[in-house]
Amino acid sequence: MRLLSLLAAAAFTQQVLATNSTLPEQLFLDLRIQDVFDNTTGMNHVEPWATKYIESLRAQRYGDAIWARYHISGDVEDGIVDGSSNMTVLEVIADDAREYRVNEPELYTEALSFYTQTSSEDSHATDVLALLQRIGEEDVTELEKRKTYGISCSKDWLAYEYSCANLLSLMSESKTYIGNTRSVYSYGNCRLRVGPYKGTSTDLTEWTAHAVAKLILEECEYVPACCDYKVVSGYSPKNSGHRKVCLSRKNSGCS
Repeated sequence: MRLLSLLAAAAFTQQVLATNSTLPEQLFLDLRIQDVFDNTTGMNHVEPWATKYIESLRAQRYGDAIWARYHISGDVEDGIVDGSSNMTVLEVIADDAREYRVNEPELYTEALSFYTQTSSEDSHATDVLALLQRIGEEDVTELEKRKTYGISCSKDWLAYEYSCANLLSLMSESKTYIGNTRSVYSYGNCRLRVGPYKGTSTDLTEWTAHAVAKLILEECEYVPACCDYKVVSGYSPKNSGHRKVCLSRKNSGCS
């Protein structure tokens, strides 16, 4: 009996470890529990949202987990996400959802299926998860946008140029594949993110992600009319050969 108990305990421990080190899903719950515990990406995780994210995942309250995920960096004030065009949290989630729906339709369908398993105690099932479901039912032809290949700059989610420059000077440039993670590195208010992982055939090495981010920094930095400092926001759209690369202050999305 004691042996069976030990085996059961060992199996449970392995299950917990696997859960901690695995992305719950690729799109909206793109932080591993271990990422939040160890802060391996350099992304700022604030309380109480870091704890709420972990607790919600473990309780299978996925709407609550998404809500915590979009607050976890501490950049939401009075319901408005800092760095956005005066967007609420739900509006940012919707913006990411439409981008994912167009660019990652299979993963979006998988995410919706995953969220059907949410607990009856999920307090954000009727707003967050319902929103994702509605967007999943929208006409893709109306959501489709022209795809480009190269570097594209944006006037939204502007990060400080010096934060992005420091990010590039500190992050790894190894030939190791990024793998099953979305948040590559953060410094200050600058975040380097990549699109969903679909296997090694389209994966990027840290060296390549660094090189692409450097191009974004060089091509997209500018001084806004209001200020006397440089900012940057841009991305390299995915193509058949690589994942999308995003460099900005945004801590979600990128597909």
